[in-house]
Amino acid sequence: MSPKTVVIYDRLSRHFAEEAPDHRITACRSYAEARGWKVVHIATDTNVSGASKLEDRPGMREVLSWLPRADYVLSAKLDRYARSVLEFQRLLDAAKSTNTTVVTADGVVSPENASIIINVLAAFAEYERDMITARITASKDYFRKRGNHLGGLAPYGFRVVGPVNDKHWVIDDEAAAIIRECADELINHGASLSGLARNLTKRGVLPPADYARKRDGRKLRGQRVWHTTTLRDVLYSPTLRGWLVQATPGEKRGALTNQPVLDAEGNPISVGPEILSGETWSAVRALLDGKAKGRGVERSGKALLLHVAQCSECEGPLYRQRRTVNGKDYSTYVCRAAVGKRGIHRPNVITAPMLDELVTADFLKRFGVFSLQRWTEPDGSAVLQLSEVTAQIERLAGNLAQLDPNGTAARVAIAQLTALEKRQAELRAEADHAEGRWVDAGSTIAAEWQRRDDEGRRALLRDMGARVVVSPATPGAPKRFSAARVAIEYDGPAWFSADPAVAELAAIAAVEAGA
Repeated sequence: MSPKTVVIYDRLSRHFAEEAPDHRITACRSYAEARGWKVVHIATDTNVSGASKLEDRPGMREVLSWLPRADYVLSAKLDRYARSVLEFQRLLDAAKSTNTTVVTADGVVSPENASIIINVLAAFAEYERDMITARITASKDYFRKRGNHLGGLAPYGFRVVGPVNDKHWVIDDEAAAIIRECADELINHGASLSGLARNLTKRGVLPPADYARKRDGRKLRGQRVWHTTTLRDVLYSPTLRGWLVQATPGEKRGALTNQPVLDAEGNPISVGPEILSGETWSAVRALLDGKAKGRGVERSGKALLLHVAQCSECEGPLYRQRRTVNGKDYSTYVCRAAVGKRGIHRPNVITAPMLDELVTADFLKRFGVFSLQRWTEPDGSAVLQLSEVTAQIERLAGNLAQLDPNGTAARVAIAQLTALEKRQAELRAEADHAEGRWVDAGSTIAAEWQRRDDEGRRALLRDMGARVVVSPATPGAPKRFSAARVAIEYDGPAWFSADPAVAELAAIAAVEAGA
């Protein structure tokens, strides 16, 4: 009999050295080991409030995506899960929908007493839910009196229409096209925020503030430059789903901290149609989170082989030194550790244009005919939706027993139950297969290489695990480019599991066969 599986979760509101999560995770491991459970995943959240919503925590989203494949979720103490009774109850509901048990290593909630503790907490959660529902209902009444749009400029990508008491958003086709283009470039074509911002500025696309002024017939400010932070805020905002947003309590209002306004059922309030689908928007946000860098973090430049080419002597990176004479490129890649009197090994310099051409030809020969893949991660939303739909079914089924079986209300309720049960089955299937996966990006690697600039091409090389090792020239050898000094290796990507040489032969055979 296979052992029970467990996912360990830990959360920190602030990350101080004396309260690092290591000792709590160790305690959880010991607890699981003593019970013979197999730890299948460890998820952590740092600098995350226990009152925040489950889906707003990266670590908790990992836990939610693992629920269908785990018997238990384990944390050191109850307050590590949440400091909001309502949010903890949401976790319990999600776990219940996948037959997973939530426990703590300190014994407060154990497999033996979980049902008792959960019933007590459910009573508090019901009270808190009623209080929150009353406040949200009052807010909804206020929104209805004031209209869907609460005033001010519509977010970039939308414009406001409708009478005074019923204003709402409609898509601004011109701005929405820019947003969709940038999202596609980020997800499928390896673009960077800085590159996209430069391109928009070069094309004369007005940034949000001036675009709104031009559309409304007002005088422009004259600031026609797209900043990276401006583009990031546009693409990160929940308004792209057509949702009304508000500032997170205790946080300064901004695109990175705003959260959707929810109705009484916990669903985002829509003010207009969505510009990006949920999957696309989630992928964009994940990419932006992954690209975020702080001070002191190494940044890449524009050279094709930066952080790809390395020295064979010291394994350090080669940097491109740009030099143009009479319009001809004489740039070189140089190992800095071998420059000047303090160099630690013999000089290692190679002609940059020829090395770029050699690596490009080798890369396209090996991988060009294959379809480009991109990795998508589950966000746990299917599990949360499953628990919500299951709760709706239970409530509706309870009400149905009190209705006249031959009455109109009963027929309506049965139709709703049928639709909900269908959705429940869909969500259960989605939750059971909620694993990260590779999906086709829609073009071949060769086609993608052709359309990208050096920055995007470098991203392709790094995705493939490319490593270009350059050896110093042999003393006395002719001073010209020699491919014998270059060794090109590839470690990936994960979706390309076959040996590149074997895969290359198979691809050539497929092309020759007309496949």
